[in-house]
Amino acid sequence: MRLAALRNWGMAVSGALMAGLIVFALQPTPAAEAQPQAAAELAQAPVQAAPVAFIVRFQGEGPIARAQARAGRGQTQAAQRQVEIQLQRQSAFEGLCFDRFTIGGAEIVLRTCESIPGNERAAVQQRWLARLQAMRAVDYVDANATATQGRAG
Repeated sequence: MRLAALRNWGMAVSGALMAGLIVFALQPTPAAEAQPQAAAELAQAPVQAAPVAFIVRFQGEGPIARAQARAGRGQTQAAQRQVEIQLQRQSAFEGLCFDRFTIGGAEIVLRTCESIPGNERAAVQQRWLARLQAMRAVDYVDANATATQGRAG
């Protein structure tokens, strides 16, 4: 339980720091005020499509939770195969692919199999977070800041 509390505090502090940095970054500078056209061009630049990733911790005796425990014991290749099989087998995970285990196999990083355009990322992320949080076998889920591109799924 202490690990979960520590993780939650870490996320809260990180989120607050990121929010502060975003507010600071959005403050106009004298050079930016002198060139509003350059700022408008930057704001209109399209955001590239990329997968949306999630850090998930499973609990219980289900096949994915057992695979996660197996990864925690260092059997990552066999655990990865088991997770990939279950992601294909279980319709609740349709559209998600295995990306990697976190260090020590404590969590699994799942990502959308398809790249998501920038203007749709927030909505897709919210839908998957809600779906994953509603699953009994999911102990913990959070959006991952970066998705690993180039991994086969």
